[in-house]
Amino acid sequence: MTHKPIDAIARLRASLPSEFRAQYDTIETLRKKFIRTDRETALEKEMNLLINNAVQCRDPDLPPSLENRMEGRGLALIGPTGVGKSTSLKDLFKRHAEFSSYREVTSTSPLLWMSAPSPCTLIQLGRRILIKSGYPLERELPSHRLFELVGERLNAMGKIILCIEEFQHVVHNVSLRDQLTTADSLKNLMETDRITLILSGVETLLPFLALDPQLDRRLTKVPFRRLTLADLDLIADVVHAYVEEAGLQIAYSDGDALFARLTHASLYALGLTIENTISAIAYCKVKGDSALTRDHYADVYAAKAGKGAQDNPFLAERWFEIACRTSVEEADVAGPPPATTRGKGRK
Repeated sequence: MTHKPIDAIARLRASLPSEFRAQYDTIETLRKKFIRTDRETALEKEMNLLINNAVQCRDPDLPPSLENRMEGRGLALIGPTGVGKSTSLKDLFKRHAEFSSYREVTSTSPLLWMSAPSPCTLIQLGRRILIKSGYPLERELPSHRLFELVGERLNAMGKIILCIEEFQHVVHNVSLRDQLTTADSLKNLMETDRITLILSGVETLLPFLALDPQLDRRLTKVPFRRLTLADLDLIADVVHAYVEEAGLQIAYSDGDALFARLTHASLYALGLTIENTISAIAYCKVKGDSALTRDHYADVYAAKAGKGAQDNPFLAERWFEIACRTSVEEADVAGPPPATTRGKGRK
């Protein structure tokens, strides 16, 4: 007797009490929302330049084809954890007509996407790319042979663009010799196999790229910076957009410094700011409240951080002196925020 596979996720979701299912639905709905800013405009511009190079004919007298294309170039999206690099890339891919099916390896999309595991050696990276492409690996191979297969496999599939997120995992805690070998492997993919590369990672990726002048000049750098207190208007707009999407109101006063507190608690990272806002909105709805307040943010922060009121940036009077931390990041002590006219007295 055969049994159909059990959908564990669906069963677990159905087993939740109704209020938690509602919280899940709220989070799921809000995560589908994406607000584009100037940085996404800059990223899209650089991506279009990259695509323009990828489709140029090496020999203008011959028709365009996979064989008749220029050597690959690249783009490095650099920024601290939580700023939203992955979310912005995925939104860009989803909106591009030729990239939209990039998650389906068997699709005709010219893009292959993957995220580097942690830790990740060059051999592990080569294996992961091949496995992601559906290539059956049956034996251990040295890195140079793996990357020969990577180039052959990508071209055979028509995948001329390779995106590797979290690329810092490949070069962290790695000897200089191994970093140079990694740089040579990337250069070879672009030069010999004419693969266009998109790398994403934190700022510690920059010293690796600078090791090899040829690799460095082939990759356009697109920075995703941290927020500053000059970005409070942007944060206010973002929070209001998500609150409106959730069908709620928002209540705060001039003295709340809500958006400055939120920015500080989110390590001055736009992605984390949005994540914290979605969590606060979901909590607000579970409680049955009609308006999002600073207290909702404070309760969510306390649950995540396990800190008392004196260490909660949404409650403490001198919140700007609190060093907010995650496992990998720490917010700088910024000092009191300047006055902003954006949204004063808004209810």
